[in-house]
Amino acid sequence: MKRERTDRKRRIDGLLLAVGLGFALLGQLYFVFRREYVWDGVLFWCVALVSFGLLRWRTAQLERGWSNRHSASWTHRRSLRTVSVIGGATFAAVAGWLARQRPTMADFSDLLSVWLIGATWFLLAFVPPTMVKEAWSRAIHWFQDHRLELAGMAALLLVALVARGVALEYIPRNLGGDEGTQGIAALEILDPPLGNPFSTGWFSVPTMSFLAMGLSMRLFGESVAGLRALSALVGTATVLTTALLARELWGRRVAGMAAAALTVSHFHVHFSRLGSNQIADGLFVTLALYLLVRGLRSQREITFALAGAVIGLGWYGYFGARLVGIIVALYLAWRAVVEYRFLARHGRLLLIMLGAALVVTAPLLFHYADHPENLVSRSRQVSIFASGWLAREREITGRSSVSLLLQQFWRSISAFHYTLDTTFWYHAAIPLLDFVSGILFVLGLVWATAHCRWPANGLTLLWFWLALVTGWVLTENPPSSMRLVIVSPALAILVGLGLNWVMELGQRVLGGVRGQWDDIVVVVLAAMAFINLYYYFAVYTPSRVYGNPTAEVATELGRSLVQRDDLRTLQEGHSDGARTLQEGHSDGARTVYFHAPPFMYWGFGTLGFLARDVTGMDVPPSEQGEAPAPDLSQGAFFVFLPERLSELEAVRAQAPGGVEMPVYSSADGRLLYVTYEVPAETGR
Repeated sequence: MKRERTDRKRRIDGLLLAVGLGFALLGQLYFVFRREYVWDGVLFWCVALVSFGLLRWRTAQLERGWSNRHSASWTHRRSLRTVSVIGGATFAAVAGWLARQRPTMADFSDLLSVWLIGATWFLLAFVPPTMVKEAWSRAIHWFQDHRLELAGMAALLLVALVARGVALEYIPRNLGGDEGTQGIAALEILDPPLGNPFSTGWFSVPTMSFLAMGLSMRLFGESVAGLRALSALVGTATVLTTALLARELWGRRVAGMAAAALTVSHFHVHFSRLGSNQIADGLFVTLALYLLVRGLRSQREITFALAGAVIGLGWYGYFGARLVGIIVALYLAWRAVVEYRFLARHGRLLLIMLGAALVVTAPLLFHYADHPENLVSRSRQVSIFASGWLAREREITGRSSVSLLLQQFWRSISAFHYTLDTTFWYHAAIPLLDFVSGILFVLGLVWATAHCRWPANGLTLLWFWLALVTGWVLTENPPSSMRLVIVSPALAILVGLGLNWVMELGQRVLGGVRGQWDDIVVVVLAAMAFINLYYYFAVYTPSRVYGNPTAEVATELGRSLVQRDDLRTLQEGHSDGARTLQEGHSDGARTVYFHAPPFMYWGFGTLGFLARDVTGMDVPPSEQGEAPAPDLSQGAFFVFLPERLSELEAVRAQAPGGVEMPVYSSADGRLLYVTYEVPAETGR
């Protein structure tokens, strides 16, 4: 055994030496022969120095011998942790530093790997050895002790997944313009070479979220369903993390009620079915808060490190997820004020959480250092102060700032019972909470406020009110549903607390055994499920209001163009036996002449995603000058919006013999657009 240990140590030392020398040689080669990639050379030298450092530490241990073995073991663990913390932080920082130096069209796949290695290495520093050894046996015992609870949660998650994942290609029927734009960005960042995941793109959204969508489409297909699949999975996972958080704070009963309420929430189901990144806000906040609360109880370093990592990851998603760090900071500040020696007991662990958040966020922070305007540009656009909305409204209406702020507050707080979302992100015909959930939400809010000194209730109230004020009250046009997806799990938790309170009051006042009241709870939850799911799938979906009327036009046109080109490609492939389908498509390609501006443009995100392989061009209105003559050599395809249908006669005279076809809405029968197709034979 002793000889085996000695041989193993020699192999490890040899590997470290080889890695150190190899990367040192590689770094030096970059310094001498590839000077334009100097920071790559710096990265290689960093790896070499870490390897040499580990080798030196192991050699020093061997020189000191095997005396005082316990002390040596402790020093060994501390040294490994130090190396992991410094090495992980260095790798993450180097990834961000090099990303800012590279040109936009360069390949960033190696830097993404460096960042992932660095973040993982940093987190591994806080995994206790005993945890790894005992994890499997503990997991087995835990599963055995909670079989029924796990079975119930698995059934609930299955319902959540079905509600969020069935018929993603066509529910919602329209593909929103912002969905399509994000889908295009997702495909572009994955198109070799890999784009920069540590920068910002459309509307200053971090490009890492587009990378996640692109990977989803690689797995599920480059289609509408593939674009939306990640949101469906994230929304389902949020049901689980909401249950975990509620269980940690209030126990199994409230956890089950909250998870069930979120599972069937029409508000959460809708955003779980969109190819957009807002849905991840709920996952980030519930997972981060669960890990924080769990860490405060268990005092485990790895739990705090993971909480910090989740907070950092939130910065790569939608802007609402950045509120997670503020919620955590205010909650901890409150606990530090009201609890004796709170910081003395938890200060070191909170520093670990902060360090993990900074390590994960480091590359994006480098980008913001170079482009500080991207950090606050979106908030400035929607803020009632920075955008000038408040000043304009005072001047237009003659009302005071206090009166306007009270109006903002009313529209925000009443969104769950009365005021409707007017944005086309959802534009539901009912409030964000159904009739039953709305009542239980108020009861839960009252109960939590009455017991606001309890840490669990204080955390939930802080989460709800901070999100409501910053996401709606202080922004234009509340309630804009897409800005407050982060609060949907909090709503479900408050609904669960309200239902739990009603059950306890009923049992206390009316009597009865626990099982009878459990049956009533099941009936209430079933009623909530029927109301929410019936409204969303049977009432809302057929109305096709999501994405506004232009999204409906673009969705129908985009699908039609793809089907038409696929059919033509297949026909041309049959007629030319020696020609491949791809060659048949390119040789027979025709331009789509889009008579739609200024009401709609060919670059609209929905069309850009659905008809990304179709060539099209905008035709300006006739009053803006004479449009360029269409190329009829291969035939042509004209599209007219109703607002410009009068121009069809001139095109028909210029290119006679075409086929005209009107397309109507399946929701209300209105005319969406008219196509006029000139076949290639006529063009010749």
